Amino acid sequence: MSISSLVKKLPTTVAKTAACLSAVGVTAIAVGTSPAQALSLSNGSLTLDINDSNGAISSVLFGGSEFYQRGAFVSNFGFQNGTNTSTFATNTAFGSSGVPVTVTSGSGSATVNGSFTGGGANISFSRVYSLVPGLNVIRTITTFVNNGADTTLSAFDTFDPDQGLDKGTGFGTFNDVLTLVTNAGLAKVGQATESGGLSVVIGSLNPATIASGNPFQIGDGFDLNAFFDAPFDDNGSFADSGTHIGLRSVLTAGSSLSFAYDQAFGLTSEAAQAEFIAANGGATPVPTPALLPGLIGVSLSILRKRKAEAAEQSAEV
Repeated sequence: MSISSLVKKLPTTVAKTAACLSAVGVTAIAVGTSPAQALSLSNGSLTLDINDSNGAISSVLFGGSEFYQRGAFVSNFGFQNGTNTSTFATNTAFGSSGVPVTVTSGSGSATVNGSFTGGGANISFSRVYSLVPGLNVIRTITTFVNNGADTTLSAFDTFDPDQGLDKGTGFGTFNDVLTLVTNAGLAKVGQATESGGLSVVIGSLNPATIASGNPFQIGDGFDLNAFFDAPFDDNGSFADSGTHIGLRSVLTAGSSLSFAYDQAFGLTSEAAQAEFIAANGGATPVPTPALLPGLIGVSLSILRKRKAEAAEQSAEV
């Protein structure tokens, strides 16, 4: 069961309340003051702060480290009308609002409502943040409704994971783009791991998803077009790179579209991947080579039994 409370201008009380709620295994929701007023979700080991003025992520704490509120501080979301760079709009971790929004708290969630009107578009959206129960996973689901003419929507989230700074390992991360197999389908994900192992995996089951480790951040429409046209895979290289996710899709007049993606956290890349997979229906174990002889033997035994039964039935006839 989730418990929510909204408390402004009481950071000390909020922190104590969140700690008490986390101790009994529930999701705490509160309002803090860093770097601006923020609505917080926490399960005790993972804490997410949402800027309550523009709906961007202002902080993620896991494994004793801040993931985004370090270095260049990039954890932004935004939109563009097709490839038209003049319509690029972003809401940033620092609080700027290219798209005006309202932010409200719910039971174990935070909702960001707004409209994107660049280039004559008329697309309303509702962006809901939540923590997946029992897992160290942030889920973001955005529902778009096109209230105007047909529009090609380019939507994105851009991050610069710097979780190594609090570990004393610096800005760099091992960066990769890969596909994870889940029981709910294939997921395209980006992964960033600091040299000590602390990791985040960001991805979606949506087949139109683009994930990339380049550029450093999506800061303008030219970066965004490059992200969609030529997504970059670092192939595990170590660099101070970003991790980005998005999709470009045609919304016909009156149509709607939902895009969901997860951020999964772990003390190792394997642990982060396991969290992501668990949040998406788990995965069916693949038999290891050591088990194959036994499985083959069982299959042959069943086959022999069926043949014997068939022979007996033929003899009786």
